[in-house]
Amino acid sequence: MPGGRFGRIRPDTIQLFEKTVEQVKKRMLSALPPSAGDQVKAYTTEALLTIVFRDWLEHENSTGLEDSDVADLESFVKCASSMAGSDINGQGYPVYQAILKGLLEDWLENWNAPGDPGPPGPG
Repeated sequence: MPGGRFGRIRPDTIQLFEKTVEQVKKRMLSALPPSAGDQVKAYTTEALLTIVFRDWLEHENSTGLEDSDVADLESFVKCASSMAGSDINGQGYPVYQAILKGLLEDWLENWNAPGDPGPPGPG
């Protein structure tokens, strides 16, 4: 098999990466408040991509994020940043990190499990 643009990484995998990175940049990072600094944006990007890639590996999801996934992840960023308060770059940053990480872990384990009907909560 000849090497492609990135060696033996399949072109469809690269396209999936590109699409996912674009979704994170356009939808999820835009959910941050305008005051969010570079450190918050970098953490958010890393946390989102890490959990999405884990989803691909653990749940064999090779089709990428569905619209409902993008909306869920965007709402997690909004929720975590709201809980961090007006000082998301300072004292609110650990709050933001903890809440976003918790929501993302729950999304991976419970919202995306095979046969799971979706978000937890009262029916």
